Amino acid sequence: MDEAEDQKLRSATQTEEGASGGQNLEITFTEKEMATQAFQNIQLRQKMARLFQQYRNKGPEPIFKKYQVRVTSNPHAVKDKISVTVTKKEKVVLLSVENNGTKQVYFTLQTFDFVKNIFTVRDCDGNIIKAINDHLLRPRESYKMKIHFSSDHSGLYEQLLFFKFERGHQRSETFDIMRLLEVIRRTPQSKEDSHAGSKVVKRFQTTRKTPLTGCEINLTPVVHLRKYRLPKNIENTEELNRNLEERKLNWRNYAWRFHLLLHLEEYEICAALTKCNRDEVLLITHQSENYMLLLKADDILNNCNVVLTGCDVLVTPLNEQNENEEKISYKGWVEDVDEEQIYLRFDEIFPEDFIKGVRCKLVFLLQRMPLRMQHRAAALACKHGLKGLLFPFGQHSTQRSCLMPVTAKFVRTPMLENNPEQQKAVRHILARSAKPAPYLIFGPPGTGKTVTLIEVIKQIVLTQDSNILVCAPSNSATDHLCEKILKENIVPHEVFRLYCLSYKVDKIPEIVKMHCSFNPATSTFEIPPKKDLMSYKIMVTTLQTAGRLVTGGVSPGHYSYIIVDEAGQAVETECLIPIAGLLKPLSGQVVLAGDPKQLGPIILSTIAQRNGLGEHPVTYMERVPSLSVSSLDVHGVSVCGPRPGPAPRPAEIRHQLLDFPRVDKEMVLLAPVHSPVHCLYSKSSSPVTRPALEDSSENFCRSQPGLLMLMENSAG
Repeated sequence: MDEAEDQKLRSATQTEEGASGGQNLEITFTEKEMATQAFQNIQLRQKMARLFQQYRNKGPEPIFKKYQVRVTSNPHAVKDKISVTVTKKEKVVLLSVENNGTKQVYFTLQTFDFVKNIFTVRDCDGNIIKAINDHLLRPRESYKMKIHFSSDHSGLYEQLLFFKFERGHQRSETFDIMRLLEVIRRTPQSKEDSHAGSKVVKRFQTTRKTPLTGCEINLTPVVHLRKYRLPKNIENTEELNRNLEERKLNWRNYAWRFHLLLHLEEYEICAALTKCNRDEVLLITHQSENYMLLLKADDILNNCNVVLTGCDVLVTPLNEQNENEEKISYKGWVEDVDEEQIYLRFDEIFPEDFIKGVRCKLVFLLQRMPLRMQHRAAALACKHGLKGLLFPFGQHSTQRSCLMPVTAKFVRTPMLENNPEQQKAVRHILARSAKPAPYLIFGPPGTGKTVTLIEVIKQIVLTQDSNILVCAPSNSATDHLCEKILKENIVPHEVFRLYCLSYKVDKIPEIVKMHCSFNPATSTFEIPPKKDLMSYKIMVTTLQTAGRLVTGGVSPGHYSYIIVDEAGQAVETECLIPIAGLLKPLSGQVVLAGDPKQLGPIILSTIAQRNGLGEHPVTYMERVPSLSVSSLDVHGVSVCGPRPGPAPRPAEIRHQLLDFPRVDKEMVLLAPVHSPVHCLYSKSSSPVTRPALEDSSENFCRSQPGLLMLMENSAG
């Protein structure tokens, strides 16, 4: 409707106001206003439909080929349309505006909503964006945003996103990119349909052959995750090393020190990835998945000392016919690596040329999210006052000895009936007698560490109204824990396995499929909203994915117990991801289990390794015992307390551990001579008798506040 017609309408309304009176006039005006609005919506919809159809007829390839600017989304856009089907009232769609060219670009975003108050545009921090005008994108930069959908009613909802670009310093080149977001809101299925096990398994078998098309993130960010960029002086390693050696680790410099160690490690990882880059390499499209490129692994893996899985990649096809033409770059990530091939996944379908193979330039880029999570954990540990957890001695240690009897409620089970050592450990964990310090359970493989953890979880569920967070460094270890919990039938309806969004569907164990964050109906992984996540009594996830719970604002103290298995395979800041931000130190209990003798995390930076990130103490579960170590009692249960003097002589505790059949006596020699690990696993040249050993440990622990309990030779 033009301005003249609008003026006529207003004049007609004023005339009616003079002729009529009061209430009838208001009704007449409202009806006209509604009719006018409906007519305008129809015109707008028709106009936008014509514009979008004209844009689609051009095709997106010429724009990207000419300007190297694109708009990607998750879920992926098909023919410039992003289609989403949901059963919940809220949905978040991720968008990224990427400048892969060599010239800077300015862009403006206009949105056209056919139904008001349904869509909201937010930046990556969750702030509402009312308009984007002349936003500068330098070469290789991107701008990420989120489109939030919210509606209580079923139906079809659309939003047109109109990006206007100006390119170059003089802004002489202009072009447009459009995306139509289409959300279909359906009525939720009945309980019988959504929980039918056989149907779910059948759909899982189908989705194994189908690539994932997107993800659903319904968890609103609450706790900010900063970038933690590399400092400018990171190349001056000699000065940084000198600073680290002069300022030994303590509570006051804890965050500063681990920020620096992580930066040094990132610097070395980036340098190692650079060696994997190739100026010319042959890439071929996967036979069944057009979103994936294959690369022969032998040449790259032979010279690679860094894990490539999860890294970002930049692929630039080499145009031999016209070298002056500006190159097109595709950004993706390494999905998997085997002995023969490296699998690269992207958001776009590649041209047919890639079926036979195209020679490309290949650049590997570090995915910084895991390191950013660790940086934030170090910062939150100081913010939330976890001194008693990280430095458990003096006034911050527990006031109750681990040898003293506890009165925690306890249910006798067959597994613990004939094993007083495990029973003692379970009782103390239930009583949280070590808090704010952690309980440590460690020993060689097969000594029953995981079985003890499962029994602890079972006892907590049977005797307390407490929530439990269970974590491990890897997905395989986490799945193993989740399987054990479900097989023990510990409140299965209240167990939830939270996966990362890039996890492979075919790796999910059969028993876990009904209790995880994968939606087989839409072939997508989902991050449920905070309210749903907090409704589960037992949350099982990896250390890294637990960072999403922190980001989503799950309140400190919601989990009374935080249990980390295989803690010896993670660096200290990785173990802190689920703890810092989720633990209430005065009421929550942390339990760490693992084997410090087994292969630990790989650290590339020798400076970071030498100063506490890699060399002994390599992990959190090794550093804490190095603060205070007592001796071992006759049953193989080591009770540690704050120790004012030096650690006990290795001969005091060697003999008992060698009595255990599953200890590898030869591997003990690999541990540092004066380390607690060596003390626990080394050979003895002068064994101590049991009475003397029992007296020394018991007297010490009764004279000092108890701290940690270490398990050995447990059943299972």
